[in-house]
Amino acid sequence: MLSYLAEYGYSLKVDEKIDIYSFGIVLLELITGKRPIDSEFEESIDIVGWIRRKIDKNSPEEALDPSVGNCKHVQEDMLLVLRIALLCTAKLPKDRPSMRDVIMMLGEAKPRRKSVRNKEMHITS
Repeated sequence: MLSYLAEYGYSLKVDEKIDIYSFGIVLLELITGKRPIDSEFEESIDIVGWIRRKIDKNSPEEALDPSVGNCKHVQEDMLLVLRIALLCTAKLPKDRPSMRDVIMMLGEAKPRRKSVRNKEMHITS
């Protein structure tokens, strides 16, 4: 919650770009299983800083929630969503995508393997 509030505090103007930031935080929470502020983050003050530190160390996979799944395809899908979340949480509001663009990116990142698996199940049934 503090990550959301901090973003609102930086600007006196509430607009779509602040909502995009908050949406990015929600995406990060979903793919990491972490709260916006967590004791595991050590020197990083919030989930965004923690994720950026993992990326700087070339280990973004370590940030992914293992309870979602550890197979290669699931991790690839989660990394796509991570990239979208990072765009949403860009430091400068002008660098964040519009919600329309976020929805489009998420649609493109949608796992297509699920529909392939369903077709395979119908064929073998």
